[in-house]
Amino acid sequence: MYKTKHLIFSLIFFLLLLITGCATDDITSDSAERQSLLVSVEQAKQSKIRQSLELNGQMLPKEQVPLFTVAPLEVKEVHKKVGEEVSKGDLLITLDAELAREQVNQAKKAVTELDKALNQANELNRTAQNEVQRLQALQQELEQSLNATRTVIENLDEENADTALLEFIRNSLELSLKQAELSQAAGSIQQVPRINTTELEIQLETAKHNVRQAEQGVQATKLHAPISGVIAQMDVTVGQMAVPNAPLAVIVNLDPVVAVFSANSFQISKITPGMEVSITINGINETYENSITTVSPVVNPQTNSFTVEAEIDNPERTIKGGMRTTGIVDLGTIDEAVVLPIDSILYEDNEAFVFKVNDATVVRQAVELGSREGNLIEVLEGIKVNDTVVTTGKERLTEGAQITIRNE
Repeated sequence: MYKTKHLIFSLIFFLLLLITGCATDDITSDSAERQSLLVSVEQAKQSKIRQSLELNGQMLPKEQVPLFTVAPLEVKEVHKKVGEEVSKGDLLITLDAELAREQVNQAKKAVTELDKALNQANELNRTAQNEVQRLQALQQELEQSLNATRTVIENLDEENADTALLEFIRNSLELSLKQAELSQAAGSIQQVPRINTTELEIQLETAKHNVRQAEQGVQATKLHAPISGVIAQMDVTVGQMAVPNAPLAVIVNLDPVVAVFSANSFQISKITPGMEVSITINGINETYENSITTVSPVVNPQTNSFTVEAEIDNPERTIKGGMRTTGIVDLGTIDEAVVLPIDSILYEDNEAFVFKVNDATVVRQAVELGSREGNLIEVLEGIKVNDTVVTTGKERLTEGAQITIRNE
């Protein structure tokens, strides 16, 4: 009996301990849920802010010229290497000219043969023309003899019968000879065909054009610098076969260089040629003050952005092609801008937002941003003057989270 009572009391005591422990855990969990997060805040204020646009891009040469070959030819000599400065007209690459010279010889041979054929054709045509003229002369003489014979017959009478008869016989014989000569000339004309030389003349002009092209091919085996500048690429070696449509070398002019920026639709609407731009270049501890020279009137469909350019003098060749660059375009001062610390801004899917303080909790608020100056950024929509937003600790917040403002 005693043992039974002792066992019952032990069980009751154990159950009380278990219930007390569970209640403590529930209280602790509930307290944790209600625990607020410690944050720092600042108020939106009205301030003057310089309106500016930040453009990103890269430095490119003012001029960039690739060199090509017109035919597949072997590289005989390479006279320059990458990085060397060259002047316009300097010899850079020598290609095998043997094939090009053979093409010149063949083209010249074709010209010689066609020229000879054209001369022969012209000579035959002249001969035919002479025969035609001789035939025409014989026809005139034959008509004259015929007329003379008619005249003798008409004047024939008894008084001068003997003389008139002799004259008639003489004219008849002369007429017969003229007829024979005329028949012979007509036969000669039939044997000498007239040649149309137009096609030969066209072929000859084509052959002469081929000679000029072939001579240009010989000249093209020596590649000269088309501009003064620096060798940026030399993609051939001695003994290699140079092929058309692939640049053998590239020459660039680095003085001046061009800062080429990409601009979105909002930025391009604010920019015009002649506006001042401050340019900084990665790796160079210097700011270049220049003006915008070119503003693209149409969007680049490949990048979906507009192009903005500014030139920079580069006499020491310090700036290299391809360096990353940033340009700041000053658009003036906004006197009454609503501004927030840049540390208060968060982004999600490229959309900006802040956590606005509402008593002891926060509300997620989307904002539209404008210009930035230093650690301040203009807010165009979403926040009013004196609204309080979270700066430090914002990353841990969610919609409706409780906060405790740090006293500093």
